[in-house]
Amino acid sequence: MLDGSNPHDILVDEVLRVSGISRGSLYHHFGDFDGLIHTTLMTRFAANVEADGAAMRHVAESATSKEDYWNRIRQLSAQTQVPSRASIRAERARLIGMASLGGEFAAALASVQDRLTEVMAEAIAQAQTKGWVNPALSPRALSLFLQAYSLGRAIDDIAGTHVPNQEWVELIDTVLASFEG
Repeated sequence: MLDGSNPHDILVDEVLRVSGISRGSLYHHFGDFDGLIHTTLMTRFAANVEADGAAMRHVAESATSKEDYWNRIRQLSAQTQVPSRASIRAERARLIGMASLGGEFAAALASVQDRLTEVMAEAIAQAQTKGWVNPALSPRALSLFLQAYSLGRAIDDIAGTHVPNQEWVELIDTVLASFEG
């Protein structure tokens, strides 16, 4: 249901009908309807986080040379910027906005986000030890930067006039080249 609509447009009665669970079960397991929505959004976010982190770790562990490493990082980066991932970028931006309000959801999202940043930073540090990434750069700061440019694409996803994907990827590739060791 989240794939097709804004979480705020989903009605509890619709969820109960589609899922076949009782109202009592929903409230027993999630506290309230917002709890269900937050849990579901967090699960989706965590799945994307795990996939992104695993991809970065795989590249750092399996690349055979500096050239191979950067070619694969560029490919991975380009894959995250394609128009078909607009909904993933929009959902991430929405979650960041929801987290800005604080509370339990913000704490849970912070934990998942920290895990992604740390996994990516560890992969970057591994590449630094191989001489493939500039050792003067903070792995954590670089990890945040790599995540941040997807939010730039999220802005373009909603713009009236879009930057062509190839131009965006070329810009990212140019910036990534400055990080090489």
